[in-house]
Amino acid sequence: MAAPPSDFFEAQSHALRQSRRLIVLFGLAVASMIALVYLAAIVLLGVTVDGAEQAGWLQPELLAVVAGGMLLLIGGGTGVRMAQLRKGGPAVASLLGGREVDPGTQDPGERRLWNVVEEMSIASGTPVPSVFVLDGEPGINAFAAGHSIHDAAVAVTRGAIETLSRDELQGVVAHEFSHILNGDMRLNVRLMGLLFGILLLTVIGRGILHGAAMGGGRRRGRGGGGGQVAIFGIVLVALGFLGVFFGRLMQAAVSRQREFLADAAAVQFTRNPQGLAGALRKIGSHSNGSTVTDHHAQEVGHLFFANGVRGAFSGLFSTHPPLEERIRRIDPTGDGELNAPAPTPAQAMGGAETASRGSTSQGRGGSRAPAPGLAAAGATFPLASAIVAAAGAPRPEHVAYARKLLAELDPELRDALRTPAGALATVGALLLSEDETVRTEQVRQLRDSLGEDAAREAEGLRPHVDALGAAGRLPLLDLALPALRQLPPERRAALRRVVPPLVRADGEVRTFDYALFHVLSRAVPGEEPGRGRRGKADPSALRSEIELLLSAVARAGADEEEDQRTAFERGIALLPIPGPWTFRARRELDLERVDAALSRLEGATPPAVKAFLEAAAEVVRADGRARVEEVEMLRALAEGLDAPMPPVLAEEAEPRNTDS
Repeated sequence: MAAPPSDFFEAQSHALRQSRRLIVLFGLAVASMIALVYLAAIVLLGVTVDGAEQAGWLQPELLAVVAGGMLLLIGGGTGVRMAQLRKGGPAVASLLGGREVDPGTQDPGERRLWNVVEEMSIASGTPVPSVFVLDGEPGINAFAAGHSIHDAAVAVTRGAIETLSRDELQGVVAHEFSHILNGDMRLNVRLMGLLFGILLLTVIGRGILHGAAMGGGRRRGRGGGGGQVAIFGIVLVALGFLGVFFGRLMQAAVSRQREFLADAAAVQFTRNPQGLAGALRKIGSHSNGSTVTDHHAQEVGHLFFANGVRGAFSGLFSTHPPLEERIRRIDPTGDGELNAPAPTPAQAMGGAETASRGSTSQGRGGSRAPAPGLAAAGATFPLASAIVAAAGAPRPEHVAYARKLLAELDPELRDALRTPAGALATVGALLLSEDETVRTEQVRQLRDSLGEDAAREAEGLRPHVDALGAAGRLPLLDLALPALRQLPPERRAALRRVVPPLVRADGEVRTFDYALFHVLSRAVPGEEPGRGRRGKADPSALRSEIELLLSAVARAGADEEEDQRTAFERGIALLPIPGPWTFRARRELDLERVDAALSRLEGATPPAVKAFLEAAAEVVRADGRARVEEVEMLRALAEGLDAPMPPVLAEEAEPRNTDS
């Protein structure tokens, strides 16, 4: 089986290179279509029959008209689709008729899906994506879409929910999370926009033919030229099939090998090849297979877990490898056989009840081994490079930890996270101070901005939030995001306004507060979501931003000025950028300035982001050990930069060196 990418940042760089390759393929496809339309125009106008000797094949004026018209049509279609997809994954899911699943759903299958998605999110260190169900699709399929981890969506067909066991569903979701982590989503959404422009000829041609058929009688009665209109529509449809050909070619060029890699990553993630292989086998034996019937399936075929489109070019230029080959690579001991016994309803829904309760048997005398815990406060953590190398590479131990954390959440807090009002109060509780005087002022601010109910609920949830400790802060924020996205725009705006005064209430801004503010601004935006801009900015052009952020990390990790400066200098020493560097004063590290620096750093190349995070990790461990608060702060910064890190577990911490 193909090995998954060993380095998250190299996978991101590869996705950027694929984007450039995609643009080249798009340009070649458009040029080929212009040439063929031009030749068709010459034939239709009779030039090659009557005037070839006089005019020849090259007619600049006709070529200019054809090229201009095609570029306007294809470019306009691409621009329109890109604008429609600006809101990221939810826009893609809605395009296919997806229904967003309420985080508080009581449907057993949907609850099981939510539980699996939450586990994968906590284990990988990503915000919980929006979850959609394609109710009208009986086939077994799924996809992940979005511009970044902050606007991602995971969509699953009704057939997958009703047919797959929990382990099989987990394998499918883990496969889709691999696409989220490796930058495939952004590439795939861009491809959607480009494909729509190419496929637009078919859409217009079919519309013309439909109009000609509906109005043909009326035009014939008036002696109209319905025949010419119909011929024009047929030509456009024929040219549209050319677009379909090029579209499938582009999809296959960027999709097939990445499906093998996503399969391998999913197996590494869950350590359960039979779950993923079982899902593929059920697709092979299911009456509807993985087919998606929505008319948009053609342009989004490259997003699906398995081939969702049947018809022309489905073999030669399939967007996905054959099921048998995928099964053989996942399970080398088998023969890739597709035939699997049809599941009974009980088997299909196996584990749903347990999942809906958060797998509460885990760690409470159940049959499975106890889940690992986080490293203890003050433990010595691995080298900076080893910490950052964990980005985008969660393991089964992280899934077990996520399952344990979800099972141990207080029921009142868990219920609150599933509603917009409760999620709003949870964010407020995350920011409430331990100091009673400061907390009283913060509650007043919450009451003035969000209302009496939100302030009261935040106070009630604070003990449950505090009981989770520093290790629970980032997961709680991530779990709250789906419900927060359901808030009306005015409530989202009120939340963003109240966070800065809550943070500043005690006169100190902690680095986790910076990250919380940034994640909220990206994942719970106003009318339009933020979008990743990765891949353009050179590290040397971001000196000021790196300097500011590393100063903030250093000042958060030590009490004495000398220790802070030493930690800053150790981090700076890892950067491939020459000095001099300035250790920033605390007064410069205000919330908005640090948030702006994080936003600009999002535009850096993946290697530059990796270098920054390694430097930040070295700042954190400069004294030879790191508090849980510091490591969680580092993970929060990484999440803000679209480079999610899984939790650092106890067995990953090095024994403390008492001689240092």
